[in-house]
Amino acid sequence: MVDRQLPHTPLPELKFALPGEWRQVPLHDEVSARASIRRLIDARVGRADEHAQLRDSMRRQLFDGLAAAIEGDGQSMTVALDVIEGVPFSASFTVYLPPLGMTPAVGTAPAEVMRVLQSGLAAMPDLHPETVARFATTDSEVLRTHHLRQVAAAVEEDAGDALPTLVAQYWLTIPETKRVILVVFSTVFVDLEQIMLNFFDSIVRASHWE
Repeated sequence: MVDRQLPHTPLPELKFALPGEWRQVPLHDEVSARASIRRLIDARVGRADEHAQLRDSMRRQLFDGLAAAIEGDGQSMTVALDVIEGVPFSASFTVYLPPLGMTPAVGTAPAEVMRVLQSGLAAMPDLHPETVARFATTDSEVLRTHHLRQVAAAVEEDAGDALPTLVAQYWLTIPETKRVILVVFSTVFVDLEQIMLNFFDSIVRASHWE
């Protein structure tokens, strides 16, 4: 069972070994964050007319991720700038610390914490078994779910068709606790779904706790 009444104990921090160049977006102020995202996109893609569609899709994906990060009290949001040299790349991830833990009857063994979490997530009506994967890192059990989300055009931009975005959610057990952390990746490369999931998996597998 899940218990939302948690003691205020210090938690380790999840660190990522990211390939290429990534940049964090400030989450304390939405206006500043949106301006930061525009600057990052312009620096990565440029302002040439032939890249207008790519800039628009990246902006919509990242603005959508930013809104979710701020609404969900995200801990951090990180945007890919340069992963493959010479290839425009669109991906980001946000780290959340959900305000939930397991009941005292559940120990701190990662497998047991994940078992209880997975049983709770299985009750969600929009969760499909074929989108659920499990694996382990050195210190954590990991559960991944993914889905496609239709992202509408930003309010201040010209209206356009909804943009399909691949969203992958990774639940990781926090070592020696009854807690979990949530890392949410998103990308507009929906046609490369399995390749992108493998890429996101590799980032999570390479992460470590400090």
